[in-house]
Amino acid sequence: MSENQKTNFFSNNDRNVFILSSGSQLDRGALLSRYSRAANPDIRDLFEKEFLSNPDRGKEFYEKIFLEYGDESVAELVSVQMGLQNISNVAAKIIETGRIGLSFLEKSSRYVRYDKKYNGRYLYLDFEKTGLNEKFKQRYVDLMDQMFDFYSSSLPKINDLLMEKYPFSMFGNENDANAEKAYKSAIRARSLDDIRAILPASTLTNIGVSGNARSYISLIQRLSSTGMKEAKELSDLIYAELDPDYGQIIRSSRNIHGKKYVEYLSNRNLGFQYTERNQDSYSTIMSYNKWNLDHITELMGMNGANRDEFIYKAAAMRTNRRDKLPRIFEFVDITFLLKMNYGIFREFQRHRFMSIVRGNLMADLSYDIPEFVKIDSGIKDQFVGLVESAIALNREIIKESNDSRAAQYVLPMCINHQMVVHTNLRELSYFAELRTTPHAHDDIRNLALSMVRDFISLEPECEPLFKFMDTGSYPLGRFYQEYRKEKKMERHRS
Repeated sequence: MSENQKTNFFSNNDRNVFILSSGSQLDRGALLSRYSRAANPDIRDLFEKEFLSNPDRGKEFYEKIFLEYGDESVAELVSVQMGLQNISNVAAKIIETGRIGLSFLEKSSRYVRYDKKYNGRYLYLDFEKTGLNEKFKQRYVDLMDQMFDFYSSSLPKINDLLMEKYPFSMFGNENDANAEKAYKSAIRARSLDDIRAILPASTLTNIGVSGNARSYISLIQRLSSTGMKEAKELSDLIYAELDPDYGQIIRSSRNIHGKKYVEYLSNRNLGFQYTERNQDSYSTIMSYNKWNLDHITELMGMNGANRDEFIYKAAAMRTNRRDKLPRIFEFVDITFLLKMNYGIFREFQRHRFMSIVRGNLMADLSYDIPEFVKIDSGIKDQFVGLVESAIALNREIIKESNDSRAAQYVLPMCINHQMVVHTNLRELSYFAELRTTPHAHDDIRNLALSMVRDFISLEPECEPLFKFMDTGSYPLGRFYQEYRKEKKMERHRS
């Protein structure tokens, strides 16, 4: 093969760092897997010898590996980008449970309005996909429409209330066009933050997924194991899309071992619900590893420095929140019992160093009423009436069918959700500093502050480790970020 021909497959022919730029994903994955057993120092030579003359080499390789060895690790060398559209928030949270191998980008209810109808209906899950008993169909449809109607009619009212309480004069002057644009964006964002609380868990969302084939196998199995109609359909659709090009890999999700694993997951999921009910506090520390914190300097070999000196030095070295704490702080384990509304859980779940154990979304805890819903008594009364109707329907579904999984669809995002969360001190610092920035949602800011306060109450000497946590109050937090953005765009235009 000539050098020019080789360039068609690799970004370069003579450097030790290169990109595989052509061929199928299976070919690329199969070629990279040869690193483990090939003596040749350059796999570009192996490509010429083993792959170029055999267009089915990649497929044959994966068939052999899975048949003879069952080694799924080689599936991690095959990457796929996939769009999952018009799925419920319930299904989205099941999908995003996977923390390794897949990356997600989801449609945001903080920035996208849900007040429009498409093909004559609002964006909530079709009743036929919920798996609910047919007797609940009309009540389901009526309640979903009422929630979205309320969302649509209240959004401009909340927008006006915000402008009345926080007029533009508090943030800029009439001659500052950048400030005016930032102000309007901040008002809009805060309005959406508050009104999204009424959106039901059946609200449709879109997710972009990127990751390796092995993780897609786990995703297919996880969705199949839930016993939920929507999730099973999604599992089948994902499998059907992957099978034509990646069947040699993906079929292991449904071979005899794959089916047994799905059965195991199904049995493991049955009936799980954390029984302790924490009605008062949003954050409670259940346990943490004090021993590791006390001996952290010894583990680091700090030449006799005591714990307080080590903490001070670790904090002093950081110049901004992107300078994370040293990894040694990951040895300090903390387990929380947390209560947060379902809207915030959608953001909280993205933190992959937070190990989360939770049950289905239930109506047996309190619910949050957003600040600017409370201000107007008419809006508040409608909001409370709809939430109580959703709670009543949820409980009736569970009583009738004993199906708390499908009953989740009718509950709004303001419902509080309880979970056990295991993390470490390094991640807690990162989480708190990220989620207390001015533009963060107030609910997740308050949760982050509560978690840190609980820990600092036990270990006050560790307060410097949360160096860039912002405890300020920002009525229109997004204004500052939006203003910086407008100024950057102005400089770019000029």
